[in-house]
Amino acid sequence: MNEWFPEQLAAAQKANLEAFYSVANLAFAGFQKLTELNLQTARSAIADTHTLLSASDPQAFVAQQAGRNGALAERAQSYYRGLYEIALSTHTGFAAIAGAQYEAHNRRVQALFEDVSKQAPAGSEAAVVALKKLIDSSSALYDSVNKSVRQAVNMAEGGFEAVLSHTPKASGATTG
Repeated sequence: MNEWFPEQLAAAQKANLEAFYSVANLAFAGFQKLTELNLQTARSAIADTHTLLSASDPQAFVAQQAGRNGALAERAQSYYRGLYEIALSTHTGFAAIAGAQYEAHNRRVQALFEDVSKQAPAGSEAAVVALKKLIDSSSALYDSVNKSVRQAVNMAEGGFEAVLSHTPKASGATTG
């Protein structure tokens, strides 16, 4: 062990706390956005109910109800789009934090490997090379998995956008 170990430990703990606070802040921000969206939706539903209940007679009530179907479909679409945007922004933030943590961890492993390989006894070169290949292949695997996940997320986003872009046409066809 070297004499800098306590400082390295303190720096690692500080970095981990910063990452924790970043994740916690991101989670609370997402929860706050979700709460605001739900409150806005509830207010809108209460206003719609109040409008419907203020109808003067049953025929007016039925006419108002029939006229609101298209608006309800648009509001539902707006709500789901809001949910999607909240989930996407939260996921993007979590992915950025996780990526930064992975990169920092990878740098620490590389530095540790370099220190260990410098202090390795004579004749252990084959083990050092094998360990280096293992570290490199695990990094390549992570990069490959990360790219695949990003592609899957992009495809899912495209599918979600396609569904939302066709929803008004379908709701207009059923209510029109």
